[in-house]
Amino acid sequence: MEPSMEHPPYAGFWSRAAARIIDLVVIIATFNLIYLLDRLGADAGLWTGMRLGEENPTGAGFSMVNVLRGLFFLTFPVFYYVYLHAVYGQTFGKMALKIKVVNEDGTPLDTRKSFLRWLGYFLCDLTFYIGYLWAAFDPRKQGLHDKVCRTVVVRTDVPDPPAAAMEPKAPSEATPGDPASLDTGASPPI
Repeated sequence: MEPSMEHPPYAGFWSRAAARIIDLVVIIATFNLIYLLDRLGADAGLWTGMRLGEENPTGAGFSMVNVLRGLFFLTFPVFYYVYLHAVYGQTFGKMALKIKVVNEDGTPLDTRKSFLRWLGYFLCDLTFYIGYLWAAFDPRKQGLHDKVCRTVVVRTDVPDPPAAAMEPKAPSEATPGDPASLDTGASPPI
């Protein structure tokens, strides 16, 4: 079936799953990089370390620095998904697989819709991932979070098909006295 304006080229379940895995790898790699830099800075004596898993009788586990660290680790995934979807329509995983999230009418997402879609991931998690699997069997390849937010994931590597209204029109009949007409049947003036 050829894609048309009514049926854009929806991204399939496996490409969406692969994009999600790439996104999780990016987030985990970022967490590990920040943790490593923090640990190296603490070992060099530049600042106090996290002291995770260490005996801490002084109660420094609830310091302001550790609260800020915790805030980073909690808010970075929100920022990653919401910001990238709102600005580009795609995360790094979706960019790699050439797929994009748009509203059902084809318009880009705004920040509010991106945040609601991110919250929809929790619905999919609460349904024991059935919400994600739903995309494999849905005709428009929408997961539960897509259904709730009225979004679709489309492929960006497929060019938009030409609209039916853009078919070339037959040339209109020109009047014989019209100088712009080349189909008059009369011989050109010399």
